[in-house]
Amino acid sequence: MENQVIHRKTRAAQAKMGLRERGKLERRRRIQAAARREFMEKGYDVATTRDIAALAEVGIGTLFTYAKDKRELLMIVNDDLDEVSEQAEQAIDANKSLLEQITAFFRPRYDYWAAHPALGRPIVREIMDVVGATDEPGPETARFYERRPRMVKALQQIVSRGQTSGQATKTAPASLIASLFLTIYLTEVRRWLNQEKPDAVEGLARFRELVDLAIRGVRPD
Repeated sequence: MENQVIHRKTRAAQAKMGLRERGKLERRRRIQAAARREFMEKGYDVATTRDIAALAEVGIGTLFTYAKDKRELLMIVNDDLDEVSEQAEQAIDANKSLLEQITAFFRPRYDYWAAHPALGRPIVREIMDVVGATDEPGPETARFYERRPRMVKALQQIVSRGQTSGQATKTAPASLIASLFLTIYLTEVRRWLNQEKPDAVEGLARFRELVDLAIRGVRPD
């Protein structure tokens, strides 16, 4: 009998915990949806955390348990960018040229930002601020940056193949060349997103030209 009582209490505790976790996930979903809507409709600078909390039907204190500030709410794109990263890696064809592989790797990112420029502009701007910030980033911002090493690793693999095939110099390490390509992207995507209606085809074409120039070098033959 005593064991039965213990089992019932355990099941009740598990059920209660399950409901609590489901409730947390549902509040997170509502906050994310509200933040996306406010940023897309009003713009990042105009949207407020109070409006987002009201739209999500949560208290402002509850909102700040999920995101430490408005910048952290921008990281609603994390789930999307995880999928974009998967698409980017799957798009790489090792049999293609170095330039084609680099272009294919960044194409999904241009497509995503072209579809969500109202989110892309402040994210690119805020990223630069976070890099120089001394405050500890929130969990979603940290998650955003944890994606960077994966990008660099994929680029290094592309560059290494290019070095093996004679398409890239071996006088510089693959990691440094990969860093150069990533720097070109981060600089160029910021310029491109500042346009009123950024076009993915145009943006990727410009990026491709710059990468091609970097591969060929600027010294005369």
